[in-house]
Amino acid sequence: GLARDYAFAPGQYLTLKARIGDEEVRRSYSICAAPADQELRIAVKRVEGGLFSPWAAETLEAGHEIEVMTPVGRFGAAALKPGPRHVLGIAAGSGITPILSIIKTVLAGDARSRVTLFYGNRSTQEILFREALEDLKDRHLQRLSIFHVLSREEQDLALLHGRLDAEKLRR
Repeated sequence: GLARDYAFAPGQYLTLKARIGDEEVRRSYSICAAPADQELRIAVKRVEGGLFSPWAAETLEAGHEIEVMTPVGRFGAAALKPGPRHVLGIAAGSGITPILSIIKTVLAGDARSRVTLFYGNRSTQEILFREALEDLKDRHLQRLSIFHVLSREEQDLALLHGRLDAEKLRR
């Protein structure tokens, strides 16, 4: 009955509200699904010393209820104009969540569209959504290019090693 209220555009986010101990806590998380996935999904990355993410990782399970506000945000809307396009995505760490939603939508929307993603992380093990990205790449070999820039792991190309910063992107 709430499907219309929770319809979302790629790049939007949800705010979750929970009572943790005596405190009401709100945290916003980007939606990492695409509207065509017909599900609403977020990723909560555990932050050491955080309040909400450790609670969610240790306490939340199927059957628990928390409040979820309707999707909001305008990030990414311009990338979804009709027609073929080449979209450049730049993300680091958990910043991939809204970008993943946008990438999925662009690739599903027009068979002539292409996406190039530069994604910075410390190491291969820390790449969030690595399997989902590899699956997308396998399904869209000619239209999706992914470049992992790793700061703590050597790469064959010097350009793909180090921090993903403005200087590196200008090259």
